Amino acid sequence: MHGETEDRDGFVTPDERTGQDLMRLSFVDATINRYLPILSLTYIASVLGMALKRGGTADFIFRILTDEKIYDLALMVAIWVSIPAIIWISMRSMGALGAYANNWYKSVTTLMVLTLFASFLLFPPDGQGHQIWYTARLFIAAAIPIHIVQYWFFTKEGLPNTYSAVLGAIALSLALYGLLVI
Repeated sequence: MHGETEDRDGFVTPDERTGQDLMRLSFVDATINRYLPILSLTYIASVLGMALKRGGTADFIFRILTDEKIYDLALMVAIWVSIPAIIWISMRSMGALGAYANNWYKSVTTLMVLTLFASFLLFPPDGQGHQIWYTARLFIAAAIPIHIVQYWFFTKEGLPNTYSAVLGAIALSLALYGLLVI
């Protein structure tokens, strides 16, 4: 990590930033190098995972080329995990809220874990409305590890621009294929 320092929250920032700039994260840097790669990976992994789950290894190619629902669900997963990330980036970019952003993000992730566990106690898997709660649990359970990976990316170095661009191009290609072609 030559040429970089960490602020009081452990956030890696370039050395040429000083004073107030060291405390704030650049909105553009956070979006391009830290948020978009994770969003792209989330979308790509969701599409591939759902195609594999629905079609198995034998029907994987058929599902990925013809099943519109996997692209729609992958988009919903990407939007779901984006909400706290965008709020965190916005908070971190503002001078007044920057100090609270990390604690807020950790609190949201902790609340998601508690909500997941409480849903099993309050709404048993075989009870009334079990399909609705199964889907809600699936979204929450998928979001928790993504939140942890996002936080790690946010507080450490982001990906280089070339890797971010490649992941973004693959995810955009899949999204356009799912929205326009199928």
